[in-house]
Amino acid sequence: MHRYGQYCPVAKAAEILGDRWTLLIVRDMLTGACHFNEMVRGLPGISRALLSDRLDRLQSVGLVDKIEEPEGRYTTRYELTRAGQ
Repeated sequence: MHRYGQYCPVAKAAEILGDRWTLLIVRDMLTGACHFNEMVRGLPGISRALLSDRLDRLQSVGLVDKIEEPEGRYTTRYELTRAGQ
């Protein structure tokens, strides 16, 4: 991740969203993808490890919430926070 060392909102957004795949993950979430496997299918070429890393990063900066669902086919859902939207 490239750091600009500035407090400008545009520079801060570029630090977070500028990594490869990150903006595409947000795009897919904006269009309705909310489960890990949906995102893997929607982003051909991304590794599962990299997707997991990017989702963790987005969660740590407050752009994504990870929601554990009751047992079922899918047990984890990802949603954009208000800031992420």
